[in-house]
Amino acid sequence: MPETKTPAYSDAARRIADEMTMHTLAGSVGSWAAFALADGQPMGHVAFDTRIEAVTACRWDRDNFVYLQVSPDGMQPKEAEAFLAYARFLHDQGWRLPNPEFDFDASMPTFAWDRAAMARHLISGGKSR
Repeated sequence: MPETKTPAYSDAARRIADEMTMHTLAGSVGSWAAFALADGQPMGHVAFDTRIEAVTACRWDRDNFVYLQVSPDGMQPKEAEAFLAYARFLHDQGWRLPNPEFDFDASMPTFAWDRAAMARHLISGGKSR
């Protein structure tokens, strides 16, 4: 019988997935969690009521933290890996969080054509539409 390989996910993705699932099981659905962009370490294992509270708790550190809303079904490492890749790509392209009072949703677009359009826009430095 051929050997099946389990996909390898980074430790950062596994940390984020575990923390997000823990918040789901703790009943914090709809709350926000903050994670270090570099290694996925959670900010104090705390679920914040709003994204603004999470950003403020991290002292509006736009270069080192990313934020996720706790979903009802937890998170798998595959999802966390995709989120980290997306967040790191945005960071590398120079995108930074606006002021915490500006409640902007920077989540990944749902549809493939929207993701492709956003990637083209980011890669071109905002020149393509």
